[in-house]
Amino acid sequence: MKPRPRASKLVFAFSDQGLKERLCARLCSSYGRWLGGFRTVENRSGGKRDGYAVEALGGGRSVLASRSIVSPVSFNKYALDLGALERVALPALEAAAAAGRVLLFDELGPMAMRSKAFSGRAVELLFSPSPCLVFFRRGAAAFEEAFARMDDTVIIELTEEGWAEAVAAAESWLDALAARMETK
Repeated sequence: MKPRPRASKLVFAFSDQGLKERLCARLCSSYGRWLGGFRTVENRSGGKRDGYAVEALGGGRSVLASRSIVSPVSFNKYALDLGALERVALPALEAAAAAGRVLLFDELGPMAMRSKAFSGRAVELLFSPSPCLVFFRRGAAAFEEAFARMDDTVIIELTEEGWAEAVAAAESWLDALAARMETK
């Protein structure tokens, strides 16, 4: 599905972590000047995933989930440091909103929802007039339902078969936003 150039929210639903990371890295590399927010990246040790880090565009990184940290909060096999979202992701989103940038939410999922402070403010930002580029893991029913009901939102299923179409749609959408941002 090709996003309407004036749609303010572009959402990618994904199942393949590697595919999501590939697209997000490509968009951040090409459109970093107009994006602000955060990325969620895998931490690897000895060729195996050890957890995830949250990384602010423009600087700042903290471990979000790991087998090697101690926390009263966990998800699957990982202990969670929810403060990482509040220390890194939230300030990055707030700064991006204040600067009039496209807000990057990479990724919204069950770990992010464990932080009441983060999820509450994230929802406010998602419903704000700010343009948002969002990645969420397929199967997160709460997100699927919420995004499906949001006006001015285009949802694209990110798959290997639809890769070229997803890239073209994202680039077209971001090109239109960047052109409008340049004329302000």
